[in-house]
Amino acid sequence: MTRTLTLALAAGTVVLATQVQAQQRYLEEIFTDAEINVTANVIYGTNVNFLTSNLASPDVGPNIVQLQGLVDMQQPIPAPFYDPGDASTALKVVDVRMDIYEPDQGADSETARPVVLYVHTGDALPPPLNGSPTGRKEDSTVVEMCRRMARRGYVAVAMNYRHGWNPLAPDLETRRGTLLNAVYRAIHDMRQCVRTLKANAAGANDYAIDPEKVIVIGEGTGGYLALSNATLDDPMEMFTEKFLPDPFDPTVSYIDTMQVGNIDGTCPTGVPCLSLYRNNGFDYETHFACNMGGAIADTTWLEPGDVPMVAFHTVFDPFAPFTQGVVIVP
Repeated sequence: MTRTLTLALAAGTVVLATQVQAQQRYLEEIFTDAEINVTANVIYGTNVNFLTSNLASPDVGPNIVQLQGLVDMQQPIPAPFYDPGDASTALKVVDVRMDIYEPDQGADSETARPVVLYVHTGDALPPPLNGSPTGRKEDSTVVEMCRRMARRGYVAVAMNYRHGWNPLAPDLETRRGTLLNAVYRAIHDMRQCVRTLKANAAGANDYAIDPEKVIVIGEGTGGYLALSNATLDDPMEMFTEKFLPDPFDPTVSYIDTMQVGNIDGTCPTGVPCLSLYRNNGFDYETHFACNMGGAIADTTWLEPGDVPMVAFHTVFDPFAPFTQGVVIVP
């Protein structure tokens, strides 16, 4: 009897230990750094580079029509469009890329792994134009966070997004308008990134991801993007008072979707807007948002049914007030 009870307790301990071990994935690091693979600079989209384009040129119209046609026919974009120093084109494009951190699939039996999409800070300008050494997917914080997530069993994706606004404009309206549009375009990039990941998951699934478990973590500027991506689901949300150049004209927003595209990043039907993204048949839905040091554009964007969100913020932040107030770009 004693022997039987001892064996039963031992067996129960083994089962319990197995269950506890199974619960530790995603909470504790179960892989080593040596077991983490990094696939760098994967292109998830190509779009207009507002930082290097000459938007005042009369050639913008013909250029965008040419680019739209090439994209529709799935033809390569000529090199002059990529070269900021080539004056033969007014519009310039850029390949937007991501780095993918994952547990080696030879060491990991899980074939449907949650995705953590990590979005860097940077004030919507590249370093050093933003006055900071940070602002890329290669930032040390980004690399460390992605490696930590991958060691816990997630597939971590560090994405770049497009930059470009005018912080030196003499008038507030231009500064505010160009910044809002830069954030709006970055949301387009994030949604394109998610669509690209989901398309791959439906095919080769090179990274063994679960497309129904996509988490967005944003740091600084990335925090604004994480919350905006989670809550911007209606074009009319861009017509709240803070988005109006003229508070007495509620029909005009700083963000002109006819020029820069719909909230999903595609152009309105029949309009050659300044966006090259196309609907690939997959949604851009994400399932959790984490904001570290950013803020939500407007509390009216919060609605029943939004994905779960969590925010971490210092109460002494001089640029993004802890409760509410005017955001200052340092």
